[in-house]
Parts: sequence; structure tokens; C-alpha cells
Amino acid sequence: MKPEELSLIKTKHNAAIIAPAGHGKTEMIVDLVEAAERKVLLVTHTNAGIDALTKRLRKRGVDSNKFYITTIAGFCLRWCGAYPNTGHIRDISVTDKAYYPMQYTGAFSIFQNSWARNILDRTYGCVIVDEYQDCVLDQHKIFAEINKTVPVIVLGDPLQAIFGWAGKLVSWKDLPFEIVEIDTYPWRWHETNPALGQYLNNIRPVLMPGLDGKRVQIDIEPVKDCVRVVPSSCKYDLSILNYVRDYKSVLFIAKWPTEQSAFCQSTGGIFQNDEPQGLNYLYEVAEKFDEQNGMISAKTIMDFLENSTTKVNQELGSYKKHIVNGDGDFSGLRKHKDFGQFLSAVIEDPSIENILNTLEWVKNKGDFKFYRKELFYELCRSLRYSRENDISILESAQKIRMMPGLQRKYPGFKMLSSRTVLSKGLEFECVIIDMGKALTVTDYYVAMTRATKEIILISDKKTVVLETPKL
Repeated sequence: MKPEELSLIKTKHNAAIIAPAGHGKTEMIVDLVEAAERKVLLVTHTNAGIDALTKRLRKRGVDSNKFYITTIAGFCLRWCGAYPNTGHIRDISVTDKAYYPMQYTGAFSIFQNSWARNILDRTYGCVIVDEYQDCVLDQHKIFAEINKTVPVIVLGDPLQAIFGWAGKLVSWKDLPFEIVEIDTYPWRWHETNPALGQYLNNIRPVLMPGLDGKRVQIDIEPVKDCVRVVPSSCKYDLSILNYVRDYKSVLFIAKWPTEQSAFCQSTGGIFQNDEPQGLNYLYEVAEKFDEQNGMISAKTIMDFLENSTTKVNQELGSYKKHIVNGDGDFSGLRKHKDFGQFLSAVIEDPSIENILNTLEWVKNKGDFKFYRKELFYELCRSLRYSRENDISILESAQKIRMMPGLQRKYPGFKMLSSRTVLSKGLEFECVIIDMGKALTVTDYYVAMTRATKEIILISDKKTVVLETPKL
């Protein structure tokens, strides 16, 4: 940020900065923290966001005493834990759907008190909130309330607001913070492909009317050194792989989870499925194992493998037919007899050890390729954590996915099949977008800006109408 821009923001009791994707928003935050005269409370949405900001602050050499960084959820948990009566906090499990909304409304109740805001004011010179377009109203109300006493600076981009499913998102039109214009530049593409950065800048005015509910029609056409257009047949005959073989990282964007995993399966595990943090299918499998019924557990294993692994029907189809018919006698089957022995052990005793032995057999067998490796590893981890802590497999699965200290990252997948809601914040050399399914203007923009070198659009049409996002 320019010195005069920093000086201007310092004079404001609140400020809202709009920064397009890849235009140096993280650097702006570092500039603001570095220039601050008092300690800054820095708030973002995810642990990944914390990691990214912390690394950039360290790289700049900013003294760690100049800031305290946390997630919105972590910030609210801390205050609600300290003042549970004021926040009207009930004792419910962290896995309960009402848990986090209760923390947000609780924090709002706390900061309606001037004494709470004064504590913040004595501790911090200002509050900076990142990715503000992703704030639901319950979160926004907290920072609006804090701003009655403490300066608040928010940064974000309304064209990247894709979390409308989580609740009503904050409206930048009605924002009670003053929008401050800051000069920006597409730094993400400066070294990888400046032409792509310029193209993405040029398309923003085309997409922006969609935020007002207006019809947005875009032309599907190649753009030199930026956008390649291929027919839908490329997805089904897998010739799409020929276009991306030289890239170190590739992202395929689907609209629905079923399309996302189906593409992975069709590539034989070359593309891995990007799993949501709240992995409902994992919970369903865990709950069935908790029934401790041999035949149910055996069928659950077969269904799970079919939904995460290639060649299950070809290699293990006979076992599946037996189990579907309620028949656990595999003595007449010759193919993969050792698998039959492991599965028989599960039917006789559906213990965690027997289930793990069966899954490990598949993992170690070269005939199969996992296209949902994260799902497979998390199921095995849930089973082991359940055994080690003497809790249900379902509770174990929920804890390892939702509790920060137990979560595990899976960053090693170079080719990923995902959706915009999962891939936001990530970068890939090449992004493939299936235009056969109607996307919103925000989904389309977020998907395109994940690419650092090239965008590939799969489409048989010359024009596509983008949907109005749910904001």
C-alpha cells in the first residue's frame, strides 16, 4: 500500500477495502499491521487463512507482539468461554450444528456491553477482518458492534462471496463501514502469466452486474495464452488429460459432489476428490460400523470401497452379490480368496481390528486405485482413534474432522477434483471448468482465479448465461 493510503486509513474509525483475487490483499494486511502504532487483532475465517497470513507476516519480519491472529470462531469461543452467562451459552457438543451459531450470537450479546468493548479497546489499536465477503450476518453483527468502540478494518471482494449456503451473507451495499479505494495490481499472475491476470481484470466488469441480480451472458471462446475451450467429449474420453500433462498442479471444478467424485473415478485416481471438512459420508459409514452387526459392517465396507476405489465391481463383485443376498459363505469363490477370509472375519466379529485388516488388504493390493484417498485415510484414522479413546466410531470421525487439534491436512494431491466452495484460497497452474452445468457469477470468478497459467473451459456452447448468486 502507498504511504498516503496507509495514512488515510489510520484516520478512519472504520474502513472497507475491496481487493480482487490475486491483487495483494494479504500484503495489504501485512502493511496495515506493520504500520499500526498499537497491537492489532487480526481475524480470518479458517486455519488455512491463519497459516497464510502468519507466513507472510514472518516473511516481512513483523514482530509477533504487534498482532494476535485468530479465526472468527476461535475469537468467539474465547469470549464465550470467559463470559458464558453473558453470552447465554449452553453446554452442547462441538459437533452439534447449533454449536458455532450459538458462539456467534453469544459473542454479539457480550459485545453489546461497553465493558467488553472497552477491554478490546485497551488491548488492541484496531481489529482487521480478512475475507469479509464470507461473513454471515451473525458474524458481521459482532464486528459492527465492536466498531462502536474499536476501529475496524475489513477486506474482501463481493465477487468472491460464495458461502451463501451457510446463511445470509453481509451486503457490501449496506456495509456500515466506509469503502476506501486502494490501488491494486494482479500480483498472482505477475510472474506466471501477466496476460491471464489482465484477462481476469477485464472480465470483472462483465460479471459484476450479476451481483445485482442482472442477467450475465458470457462468450465461451479461446483467449490466446489464457483460455482454452474444449468439447464435452474430452471429459468422457479422458483426452482432457492430454492438455494438462505438463502442468505440476491441476484443478477440475464441478458443480455437484457427485460430478466431482465421478470425474475422479473416471480418471482412475489420477484426480483425487477434494473432501469437505464436515465429511457426512464418513459419518454415515462410521454410524453403520457402530451397529456392530457383521453383515451390515461387511456391506458397509463393500459400499465404501465402491464409493472410493476403482475396479471394485470387476475384482470383488462376487463378494458384493453374496452380501447383498445376505449370504456370508464365500467358500465357492476363487478370486481374491484372502479378501474373502478378511470379510468373513468381519461378519463373524465386526471389530475395529477386523474392519481395518480388510481395508488394509485393499490398500496394499495393486489391482485397486483410490480416487478418494483422504476419505479412506480418514476412515482408518477414525477407527483407530475410536479404539484408542474408547468412544464410538461416529464420535471419533466427527472429532478428527471438526476439532482443530485433531485435523490433518492432505496437501500432496497435485491433481484435484473440487468445487469452488472447497478450493477457494488455493492456487493451481491450470484450472478446468465444466461449463455444462450452470454456475453463478461468483462461482465462475472464483474458479477462474484459482489458475495461475491457464484456464480450460469444457463447453459445447458458444455462450453461457451465469446464474445470480445467493447472497
